[in-house]
Order: sequence, then structure tokens, then C-alpha cells
Amino acid sequence: MPIIHDEEFKAWEACVPQSLRDDVVWKFHAYRVAVYLLDLAAADVRDLRARRSSPHQSDQLLRAVGSISANVAEGFGTSSPLERSRYFGIALGSLRESFTWYRAVQAELPPDITEMRFDQLAELRRILIGAQKWLAAKPQRSRLM
Repeated sequence: MPIIHDEEFKAWEACVPQSLRDDVVWKFHAYRVAVYLLDLAAADVRDLRARRSSPHQSDQLLRAVGSISANVAEGFGTSSPLERSRYFGIALGSLRESFTWYRAVQAELPPDITEMRFDQLAELRRILIGAQKWLAAKPQRSRLM
């Protein structure tokens, strides 16, 4: 089921502070999904820390997932389609790194959680790749100097 139809995602969206929802980047579905996954990863890391799992792995997991939304937001703030696509590419790199770190802690989380995170990351990957393809089709702005 796509995240956009997930009841937990809808409930999460309703609880996000208005100050974040007022930003234009909030309209970009990839950003909302990336922030949602960051909140989920933070909860997963709290669970890992409670289980006394490797702090290195859980810290890396949280950094990688956090980098996805950070790069989507930074890219969204650029005016050039080429520059925006570059940031989305960096976000994709962080997303792939997140897969690796979830794989590293997979034995320490409930199997349904890691499988769900893999599915959610894969969905976000499809969204970001689609955004890059859309941006590649846009003409580059010419600027007069």
C-alpha cells in the first residue's frame, strides 16, 4: 500500500507542527515521506538503544535517514532543475545508505519493522527517481547577465 494511503502516515501528517506544514516544501510528497521516515527511524533507534544495540550502527542509521529529508529540502530550495536534481541524487545516495544500515540492525528489530522500512524506503526511492526524471525533461532556464 502506498504511504500516501497509510492511516499511520495520515495520522502523523495531522500531528506535524503547522510551522512545518506552512513551508512550500511540505507540498512535495517526497519531502513529507522523508520526514515521516526520519521520525520512524528515530523511534527505531530509541528501540535499538533500549536493547543496547551497537551505538555506531544506530547513529549511522539515523544520520543516513536524516540526510534524505535534509537534501530533499535543500534541493527544493534551489531554482535550477539541474541543481535540484543533483540534491535529489544526494538524497538517493543517503536513502541507499539507509537500506544498508537497516540491514545492519535487522536482527535487532522485529522482522515486520525492518521489512516495512525496506518497503517504505523503496517507495521513496521510486518517488525521487520519478522527480529526477521529471526535472531532466524540464528546459534549463537561461539567464541574462
